[in-house]
Amino acid sequence: MIRCCIFDADGTLLDSMPMWRDITYEYAQQKGIHAPEGLHRTLNRLSLEQCAAYYQGLGVPGTVEEIAQELSQCALEGYRTRVPEKPHAGEFLRLLQENHIHIAVATASNREGVLAALRRLGMLPLVEEFVTCTEVGKSKEHPDVYLRCAESFGAAPEESVVFEDSAYAIRTAKAAGFPVVAVEDGISGDGEGQLETREGIARLSDFYLRDYEELIQALTPPEDLAQSLGELLG
Repeated sequence: MIRCCIFDADGTLLDSMPMWRDITYEYAQQKGIHAPEGLHRTLNRLSLEQCAAYYQGLGVPGTVEEIAQELSQCALEGYRTRVPEKPHAGEFLRLLQENHIHIAVATASNREGVLAALRRLGMLPLVEEFVTCTEVGKSKEHPDVYLRCAESFGAAPEESVVFEDSAYAIRTAKAAGFPVVAVEDGISGDGEGQLETREGIARLSDFYLRDYEELIQALTPPEDLAQSLGELLG
């Protein structure tokens, strides 16, 4: 029986990964430093503060806090004005809410930016819990952000479903006992390692999702959506 669903934001609820990819290299260019090939994939698994520390290591001047603030401002405008939702994501959240399944967001990104996008897209009122990696003090290399969300609803990992687009985060959630739905994202699935490809991500997860409409159709009519979702993930 599934009691809550925990969603990553970037690449999972929000189609924001193209924006983050562009910012990664634009910021490096602004600062006059060389951006190694594949830098966006490296930073994708880090919290904002960890990204700032990485840039600092590449030669960007300033404190980690100052760099993090600059990165946050670069992204904030995009979140506020142009980042779209993943197709049918809002519709799926409404289906969950109507069937009394709790909804949480667990993100490594800046709270203000993600909240701005979710608010603009009408999804924020559906979210009951919102936790960032910064708030728990660990990246998604560790399961703390997912555990915090589940615990807020009194749910065990096996009673929760994590929705993610990145292989490393899927591995983390699976190792902690969470069923995982992998959400297809072109940028998250362009990794070089075998497990980082779309096929590798699909193998890591319990269900590979190209479009939320697939789940909406599979779970409708929702006679007992919590049970049906659990059975779907096997």
